[in-house]
Amino acid sequence: MFVRYAFLADHVLFDAIGKMIAVGIFDIIYAQKFPTKHRDMTLALNLEGTSTEKGDHKVSIELRDDKANRLVSLEQTIKMENPGVTHGSLRAAMIARFQDLPFPKAGQYEFVIFADDRFLSRVSFAVSQIRVEKAGEQ
Repeated sequence: MFVRYAFLADHVLFDAIGKMIAVGIFDIIYAQKFPTKHRDMTLALNLEGTSTEKGDHKVSIELRDDKANRLVSLEQTIKMENPGVTHGSLRAAMIARFQDLPFPKAGQYEFVIFADDRFLSRVSFAVSQIRVEKAGEQ
């Protein structure tokens, strides 16, 4: 099993036929001060596997800081199945919504993705401090 693609967005959903719709894809979060919390984000994944991987699999996602400290974790079960158009390969799509994620400081962070306790991929992003100028400042 491998990750075909993964990304962060403000909102991700599936339409009536299973097509993924994403709004606000990003790789940088801005905050005025730290520690901070990011109100709402979604990690979207598309996985592909072989016929031997058909069925249910446990996907684990860990948010880690630049020192590999785990800040948040989440587990979901996905079903690998043949969508009928991929000539035998199996697919699964997944969205993981996170609310009020803690970020103690500016820096690099990543979501680390595992399936059945086996490393699959990582999605890295930055959290940066933004200076807000007050009226009259230059």
